[in-house]
Amino acid sequence: MTASVFDILSLNCRKIILNDYRTRIRIGAYDHERRAAQPVAVTVELWVSYAFGAQKRLNDVYDYTRIVETIETVAARGHIDLQEDLVDQVITALFSDARVRAVRVRTAKPQACDAAESVSVETFRARPLD
Repeated sequence: MTASVFDILSLNCRKIILNDYRTRIRIGAYDHERRAAQPVAVTVELWVSYAFGAQKRLNDVYDYTRIVETIETVAARGHIDLQEDLVDQVITALFSDARVRAVRVRTAKPQACDAAESVSVETFRARPLD
């Protein structure tokens, strides 16, 4: 039986989840979306390498406030046309920490479609598995 990427990640990674972080981002390809920032919810799942039982202090673990800081830093760079670009930029920034083995990012724009709760884009990336 072949192990899935998630089975392999679960062997030596801790999963950190930021659920529906709400912020306002200048995002959208349409003219009416370019006028002002709009609400966006961002969910991030992050798989981080760790040594079981070795974490005793904040400095020993991945500080999840970095996820929020990363989202806000990407958003502060200026207008982003597509959710796909936002997701890719957040993933790229999170991978700057070598402990991060995999990332799933989902963005949701609640004002994108009146007949739906939101319109979302989700991407998963993993470093090559050892």
